[in-house]
Amino acid sequence: MRPALLAAVALPALLILPASLVAQTPQLVNIGTHRLEVVRAGTGSPTLVFEAGLGDTWEDWDSVYLKAAELSSVVVYSRSGLGHSEPGPGNHSARTEMTELHRLLDSLHVPRPVILVARSYGGLLSRLYISMYPQEVGGLVLVDGTHEQQVKRWGQIDPKYPEQFRSYFDSLTKTMKPGAELDETRETVRIQALGTVEGLTPLPDIPLAVLTSMRPSPKPAYVNLTARGHDVWRAMHEEWAQRSHYAEHIVTVKAGHAIQEDQPQLVVDAIRFVLDRVRNP
Repeated sequence: MRPALLAAVALPALLILPASLVAQTPQLVNIGTHRLEVVRAGTGSPTLVFEAGLGDTWEDWDSVYLKAAELSSVVVYSRSGLGHSEPGPGNHSARTEMTELHRLLDSLHVPRPVILVARSYGGLLSRLYISMYPQEVGGLVLVDGTHEQQVKRWGQIDPKYPEQFRSYFDSLTKTMKPGAELDETRETVRIQALGTVEGLTPLPDIPLAVLTSMRPSPKPAYVNLTARGHDVWRAMHEEWAQRSHYAEHIVTVKAGHAIQEDQPQLVVDAIRFVLDRVRNP
């Protein structure tokens, strides 16, 4: 059962509760314009800040964050309009969401630099966060992260793919209710059409772990699910790993896109790798 949601004003009362209960209890934290759903756990520094996938909530990290909390302080949250987070006045664009994450960390008084742990679309957002606030991130873990040029790259080996991508998401968005999930879906389609995000710059040379799923699909419907498509996927991720002198690129065939669910320990080990190198440069 989902734990009860508490407003941030109730924080002093939480201090008398068992640590295990506090660690798993979501709170609504005011970032000035609205409140975001947040869970905190663990102790130590630097803080591990988790970014969920497209349209997902903090529970995207259920299999990982408590194990990560044994290593350092942890912040998991739901972006505006997702889970119990309030919608806010923004448009749920990538830049707006990363501006709101920055305000959230300020509201929580989280010391910088932090380590970002991000999966799928959250990986694209986290790379944008680093571009916007380069001094605030000391390390990065990308779990099967979205690449802004993936549709274009797959289109180079199958010219039909860009149109297949657009058609799929056009059909999907017609079935979705208005709100943050729909807005994020439209944003990722817009980004793929452009092949970039406004303000996105190459990753700096910081400790980095990249996890890539190469699990084959028995009946691939699109080129991205084929063996050639997987090779392109791995190559895009390797480009990130090559940006850092302190990087590891982990490739798995045992997990699908949700590596954090299929192989959570793999993600925890990647976090430990980055954490150790941030603590001992």
